[in-house]
Amino acid sequence: IPVDIDSQHPFKIRSALFISSDAEETVNQKNHANETSLNQLLSSGDILFGEKGFREFLENPSEGRYVNSPKNFLGAKIPKQQLDRFETIVVKFLSYLRLCAEHHLQRSITRAVIARPVHYHSTMGEKGNQQAVELMQRAALQAGFTEVHFIHEPLAAAYHFETQVKEPTAAMVVDLGGGTSDISFCNLSIENAEKKDRDHDILSTQGIRQGGIVYDKDLANGVISPLLGKGSLTAVGKAVPNMLFSGTYSIDNLPEMGDFYSPKRAKEIQHYILESAQPACLLRLNRVQSKRLTHQLMHSLEMAKIELSDNNTANLALDYIEKAFSIQLQRDDVASTMGRWLDKLFLMIEQSINEVGYEPDIIYLTGGMGLSPLVQEAIRKRYPHITLTVADAFSSVVFGALIKAKQIFS
Repeated sequence: IPVDIDSQHPFKIRSALFISSDAEETVNQKNHANETSLNQLLSSGDILFGEKGFREFLENPSEGRYVNSPKNFLGAKIPKQQLDRFETIVVKFLSYLRLCAEHHLQRSITRAVIARPVHYHSTMGEKGNQQAVELMQRAALQAGFTEVHFIHEPLAAAYHFETQVKEPTAAMVVDLGGGTSDISFCNLSIENAEKKDRDHDILSTQGIRQGGIVYDKDLANGVISPLLGKGSLTAVGKAVPNMLFSGTYSIDNLPEMGDFYSPKRAKEIQHYILESAQPACLLRLNRVQSKRLTHQLMHSLEMAKIELSDNNTANLALDYIEKAFSIQLQRDDVASTMGRWLDKLFLMIEQSINEVGYEPDIIYLTGGMGLSPLVQEAIRKRYPHITLTVADAFSSVVFGALIKAKQIFS
């Protein structure tokens, strides 16, 4: 059974405890959000996965803890105690997926192929990769799997694409996910598709800790932050400090988001509201902070960005921040904030080409950001003589992992 842990499968941990008024006051003083610790939630709370969990979180954001794309934290340089919490989360997630698959197939499942990034989101390089893979292996065993194999996500997508090629092809698979962007440059052919050992066909692998979430944060900083008061002045003409906005969109960085939601940041925002000559924008920032709206804000932005894939304009409705508050996004807004993201992507592509020594016959684009017409247009403009094919963004990796599972377990 292929298992692809992806940012499309977020989950939210919801407290199942009743908190008395005295205990609630203690929790508020300690965690400033009527939340018990993550450890307590994991041991005593309910866990809701996927869309169901996200919708529950939007309705009751203060009742628990929401974790977006947990795989982004598996290779992180964080204290062992926190890393153990994420291992528990992965165990519960893999157990959930295994039980769902067993229910669907009406049979026991003990073996799995798990798709993974080329490089996990980490500042520790290969040490972070090793940490994440070892964590995944331990978690899989605890979740009931007795045999686990891993495959790089772009390579899995390449195996799926290989079922469609009619002649030997030098293919560059570009997988643009939520937390990472990965490349596999490989030789594909029908003749070699059934072989178990394909190492000689893999010419280059590249990966960076930059995905759709990083770009969404850049876009938010460009089009939303000015309307929350960034760049504004106080009544005496001093600039409102940029540090006030740090972590506003950090759904992939729990410490930064924790700092943004802290009582200290609340006091700082309130101070500058009183000092501002035009406080309306900072009042919006105050609502985002006090009502803990970061995830909802970024979800709204993502939906508007998706709408821009088919339209030149999209309405970004933010009425949960302020009545009738909305932003008319233009496709040009998206394009103007995409430059830095594309520069890193093209650098990775060039590194792969230089390592192999020649260009691919085809670029096979997959992952959520691969659906963006602006990304596709930029790649075609940069490499006009290379054929570009866009895959099914959310199934190509899974089907490729299935092909790998069939090869291993048959």
